[in-house]
Amino acid sequence: MHRLLGALVGAFAALAVGSSTLAYAPADPADPVQPFKPWRYASQVPYGPFEDGAGSAGESAAPGAFLTLPFLGSHLVTSTFDHCSPNYIHDGVVCRFDGSVGRSVWGSDYTGYPRTKGAKDFLYYDGHDGWDYALYYEPALAAAGGVVTQAGWDVPGCVSCGFGQEVIIDHGNGFSTRYGHLSQVWVHTGEPVLRGEVLGVTGNTGASTGEHLHFGVYHTAGMIPLDPFGWTGPRGGDPWAYDAGDLWLGGAPRFPSIFRPALSASVAAAAGGGVGVSWSGAGQGGSYDVLVSEDGGALQPWLSGVPGTSASFAGQIGHQYWFLVRGTTALGLQGSAMTGLVGG
Repeated sequence: MHRLLGALVGAFAALAVGSSTLAYAPADPADPVQPFKPWRYASQVPYGPFEDGAGSAGESAAPGAFLTLPFLGSHLVTSTFDHCSPNYIHDGVVCRFDGSVGRSVWGSDYTGYPRTKGAKDFLYYDGHDGWDYALYYEPALAAAGGVVTQAGWDVPGCVSCGFGQEVIIDHGNGFSTRYGHLSQVWVHTGEPVLRGEVLGVTGNTGASTGEHLHFGVYHTAGMIPLDPFGWTGPRGGDPWAYDAGDLWLGGAPRFPSIFRPALSASVAAAAGGGVGVSWSGAGQGGSYDVLVSEDGGALQPWLSGVPGTSASFAGQIGHQYWFLVRGTTALGLQGSAMTGLVGG
């Protein structure tokens, strides 16, 4: 069994094996995998340090609210929208949507601005024009349907500039969204996308100091940034005049209601050394890749992009086999499952 596990790890070091797993890894040489280091950030939204899709900003949705969260699962918020200067100009203060103001106590840098002097309740960071979430090589999802207007490098030829690899979507309602610092881009300019569709894999490209997703919302005309939370501070006190109110569906950020893969796979011996392999879990419109290991050897491709859920493998008497099945949903989420051994 150790030999089997070794083959699995060697061939798919970045693939999490088991039912209901997501499997993504960086592919761009400008964005190598680094050892995971938890980011040391404290609470940044009134309802807790994590965006868990269950909190409330205490406001009603604006007319035409249309956004859901651009990821799945609870994640730490690592930077808020700075209402005082969402233009990357350091003015010494960070202003949050609820009216809280953080002031620099040690100069304008990237170490953060505490909401309370001497405390670690950071607002992060001066001049930021979006929201950052600590996603570590995970799928970035479309926050609403629309058409891709940018898919690739923010500054062509410069891997450390701007938002790195990014996707921008025009939602056709006067607003666009940006997904920055990606390690992989899975869509193309001009392509229509649906809510919850996988746009790419998060990463650390561009002017980034750690693996995360930059999520920005903009007035499409002029790409003027705005805060999807709107403003809940003192009436008339929003220092940024371009906000359009709370743009979250229902008035609070929620995960998209999409099908999530839950892969399973099994094998059964057949006559003459053959093997019957069955799998499921990618849902309607999903597809599967199936790989096989013979006698504990390295995994080899067998089937690619098939819609069916079973097939017969022409094995040989006296040999052992096991199979890895990777499923992709219609929206691009991935899962994987491994069968047991068969034959011998």
